[in-house]
Amino acid sequence: MNIYDTYYMLAAVEEVKPEHTFFKRRYFPTDLAMDVFGTSQVLADYKNTNQKRAPFVLPRIGAVPVGREGFDTFALEPANISISMPLTVDHLKNRGFGESLMSQLTPEDRAKRFLMSDLTELSARISRSEEVLAVKTMLDNGSVMQHQTDKEGIYENIGVKFYDGEDNPAQFNPTGNWTHSKKGADGEWIMGSWYHDVCAMAKMLTKRGLPARDLLLAQDLGEFVMEDPWVMAILDNRRIEMGRIEPTELTEYVTDLGVLNFGGKKLELLVCDGSYEEAGEDVPYMPDGSVIVTAPGCGKGLYGGVTQLEDDGEFHTHAGTRVPQHIVIKRPPSKEVQLTSRPLFVPKRLAPWSSAKVTLG
Repeated sequence: MNIYDTYYMLAAVEEVKPEHTFFKRRYFPTDLAMDVFGTSQVLADYKNTNQKRAPFVLPRIGAVPVGREGFDTFALEPANISISMPLTVDHLKNRGFGESLMSQLTPEDRAKRFLMSDLTELSARISRSEEVLAVKTMLDNGSVMQHQTDKEGIYENIGVKFYDGEDNPAQFNPTGNWTHSKKGADGEWIMGSWYHDVCAMAKMLTKRGLPARDLLLAQDLGEFVMEDPWVMAILDNRRIEMGRIEPTELTEYVTDLGVLNFGGKKLELLVCDGSYEEAGEDVPYMPDGSVIVTAPGCGKGLYGGVTQLEDDGEFHTHAGTRVPQHIVIKRPPSKEVQLTSRPLFVPKRLAPWSSAKVTLG
């Protein structure tokens, strides 16, 4: 059995423990039977919501026919993420990570070990790019994917947006700088502008029949909300169930602070302080000042087919969330394990999230 055959490595990739992501898994789950395509483009189906009611009719009239709601289908070009890990003779001669000083492993044995460790590392890097894509899709109601070209410093942008025209129906314009709540002269609370903005963002969804369950906050906004005097006061009031704060770490970079009531809508407060490395710098998944109101499962993760030239001299197209390839270079002697993914994250309904960029007062 050739362990470097693409079909064998496809099976091996499925055994790789995936990176523990949050945004992709919670908001853009993938149905492997329905959402993974063997074509260069993917088909995205979504429909608008309606709040039409059923009419009252007399029994002798019978049922009143209503129109069947349709849906829109778009053929879209997904992103292309492709990275590789080189393996040279020098790597095979030296002791590997975690290997005993007295190890008897041969270079051939080490090469097999490198295969799985390289696939794991490459898959984790792709997962971080998927997290970036997921957040951008919700913040912008679409995304612009910057692809490297064969010329250094030259990029080609491939963009997609999930609305027509210039007006983004998912964008919320804050009333101004966010301010904290305070007590008035009569002892009643005067809610801060942040509270009213979140209520309005949630209403943007619920008035169209869409659920609003999660309040996603960048780290600076999470700290701002937790410092609000009203938030701490209502959590000390045991007579009225206005909210609860039970910090729970969902991943290494997302913390669930609990539930608060926003005008009758209970939202989970989810604070993201995670970042990824790009050009030697840490870049946050959620930029400072960014806020999103949405619900789990609001979208889906689609994957396009990957076409690659293989050892038989022919092009082959494979369907999968991760498609590996083993490349042999004879001069200078080296090998490469390549992993490619072609993701695109799309909404299930028109604008199932509301997002904003706010500043703190």
